Amino acid sequence: MPKQEIDGSELFNLSLTILGLVLEEGDQNVKELAERFSFSERVIRKAVDAVSNSEDLSKCDTHFYLNYDAYEEEDIVSFSSGNTNLAGPPSLSKRQLSSIAIGLDYLASLPQFETSSDLAELRRQIRESAPTPVTSIKSPRGAELSEKIQHAISTAVQISCEYRNQSGEQSTRLIDPLRMEFIGRRQYLRGYCHKNSDVRAFRLDRILSLELTANPISPEAAAAHIPDEVFGEGHGELEVTIAAQPEAEQIFWNFPTSGPQRGEDGRTVGKILVGNLRALPRHIVRYGGLVEVLAPKEAREEVRLFAQRVLEPAAVKGVD
Repeated sequence: MPKQEIDGSELFNLSLTILGLVLEEGDQNVKELAERFSFSERVIRKAVDAVSNSEDLSKCDTHFYLNYDAYEEEDIVSFSSGNTNLAGPPSLSKRQLSSIAIGLDYLASLPQFETSSDLAELRRQIRESAPTPVTSIKSPRGAELSEKIQHAISTAVQISCEYRNQSGEQSTRLIDPLRMEFIGRRQYLRGYCHKNSDVRAFRLDRILSLELTANPISPEAAAAHIPDEVFGEGHGELEVTIAAQPEAEQIFWNFPTSGPQRGEDGRTVGKILVGNLRALPRHIVRYGGLVEVLAPKEAREEVRLFAQRVLEPAAVKGVD
């Protein structure tokens, strides 16, 4: 189903993509753009309007002009660059190119893409077009873990691993691996956990060691439903409302969430699910005041007590 809504960051990226595509390949049909990018036609029009309404009146030579007749009568997206000095699509920055190259390096490390000629060609083009040499920064350990898990998934065998949860507790887990996916900047293994008798999500950077077994995945795992929400439906966790400044929004990637986030007073407000309140404060304080716990009272008190314990030694020593 095509995506019906889009946030500001996605809208910006989609607008630039459509603009570059039109300048590079010529006029585009709204319906075909919607199918190409898996967005609704309404979202495509919103992105096109964002480009056409972005004129800086103090710098008219930076504007792109939309052919409104073709757009309104025939659903054709056609841009002209007017007096701009941009002859082609916008060029990517060093940072953007590096980010794309790192993502492609990760894909190339997966067994199913090892022989992909299209991927190899795209990586070659990225390397040649980069303003500075691009070097992959992917973790060798992370690549090795990914490869082992992908092999376990493809051969349908169980894995045994040492895992440290968000509370810092370490345990040995027997897991039937089912799927790997990225949420935010984190990579997760979705699998049937025999300790919990349920499908759970495991962050790869919290897996301390991992071994493949010779045991096939269990019938329970083969028949298990993998929920769309990466953290499942929750398992008795406490619902905590937090507000995060833009620089700290990634905290929502570290917990199961309950419902959508909303913007409020320049911050992102949303609800996370916490299994152990004692583990919450260390996640909050690491952002140095950029995240505030709003409710419930016991969660706010836990954070206050944690901060008090941390600050007391400094006060005793006379440190400001």
